[in-house]
Amino acid sequence: MSTYHITVQPNNLSLQASEGENLLRILQKSGIAPDAPCGGNGKCRKCRVYINNREVLACQTVIHSDMTVRIPEKNDLQILSHGFSLDIQPDGRDKYVLSYDIGTTTIVCYLLNGYSGIELARESLLNPQTAYGADVISRIEYVMKHGGKELQNSAKKALASLAFSVSEKAGITPSDITLACVVGNTAMHHLFLGIDPAPLTIPPYMPNVSKAMEIPAAPLLPVHPDGKLRILPNIAGFVGADTVGCMTAIHFDELEKLTLMIDIGTNGEMVLGDKNRRIACSTAAGPAFEGAKISCGMRGAPGAIDHVTMRDGQIVFHTIDDLPPKGICGSGLLDLTAALLDTGILSESGILQDKIYPIGTSSISLTQQDISEVQFAKSAIRSGIELLTKQLHVTVNDINKVYLAGAFGNYMNPASACRIGMIPPVLLDRIEAIGNAAGEGAKRCALNRREFVYSQALAARTEFLELASCPEFQDCYIDHLMFEEDMK
Repeated sequence: MSTYHITVQPNNLSLQASEGENLLRILQKSGIAPDAPCGGNGKCRKCRVYINNREVLACQTVIHSDMTVRIPEKNDLQILSHGFSLDIQPDGRDKYVLSYDIGTTTIVCYLLNGYSGIELARESLLNPQTAYGADVISRIEYVMKHGGKELQNSAKKALASLAFSVSEKAGITPSDITLACVVGNTAMHHLFLGIDPAPLTIPPYMPNVSKAMEIPAAPLLPVHPDGKLRILPNIAGFVGADTVGCMTAIHFDELEKLTLMIDIGTNGEMVLGDKNRRIACSTAAGPAFEGAKISCGMRGAPGAIDHVTMRDGQIVFHTIDDLPPKGICGSGLLDLTAALLDTGILSESGILQDKIYPIGTSSISLTQQDISEVQFAKSAIRSGIELLTKQLHVTVNDINKVYLAGAFGNYMNPASACRIGMIPPVLLDRIEAIGNAAGEGAKRCALNRREFVYSQALAARTEFLELASCPEFQDCYIDHLMFEEDMK
């Protein structure tokens, strides 16, 4: 079988490939693949590369000759790393500790002084597993076909890179670090630890491993040879350690009044309750609000349209870093949908006057299919909220506070979320963004072992509602596909 030489630009990397191999697979193995939100099925058209100055899709390119491949450079993302948390008293067992939040899209790392609790450095990056699909199901399907080593190794390399980076910033070496703590959704948890994720795709969608762990860190992280790694527990297949981290950050079981916490990402994890009882669920919001499956969608990077407003009857938009528009990210998509509803260009049933809407004089536009993706995502989240209230025998109006966790919740306009009906409009004045609460929870559990033990008890006492098994879910979902009536 013939072997061909592939030169990858702009980093001038030299690769070898056999006749008939898929270019995306070759790039994935080398850890330099472009995004492939659809998992390499040719549907999203976002794994674009250039071969001899001709644009092609990497996933649809088969190797038959030597070639030079240019991968478009990825812009720096706006990655949320700060968040709300209660004060914490470190237990002082470790001089330096790490905490990680492994998100589906991004990974955030914090280096802390284990004696004082002071944050010494933080770093973040795009999760390299995005090259295998935007959502966790795409990645799990990849693992079921090809095994889990590639995705585990990509996560390990990313976490190691972050460890070296924060250590250098703080003037120490990774070997000075004796404890690390990791949170992430259940799929990220399994993929990082090398645990078979297949049960997450089969009813009843439960994790292979739920319990918390304290294990040697050395096989997974470049820290002290005797260092320990704390892994927070999972609650269910799609309510993972990141949700437990969020609950730990705010001490959910001490809240006096009924509170709804939502982390809107590819999955919309939410918890409703107070000090007496808590119920969690997850709803498949899809990756629309992270730019995938949207024709001109992109993540929150420079040039992304991140906010849209109406001014004198005209659409006015803002881009990150005030650069020329390159696409639209989740917060901008939400605003634009709300603005089009206000102008009547978009009907409450989700029909655009024309099948495509150009955004100003830019080349960015919104299509009828994009609107459908927004409807699917917003209905899934709203249905989760409604069914949690029914399970607790309360009404939406009984909810005293809504905490929005995560990057999308931090940057989005709550009024737009309520305008389209993703969050019940009656809750608009009760919404508060709490940033990267999952990362804050990981910090707490790294700094004090009692918090780690507390997180386990909190997870064990939180009930789980499997929406797929709720007979009302389908009807509720269909009902909420319509956009909310004008709130004015």
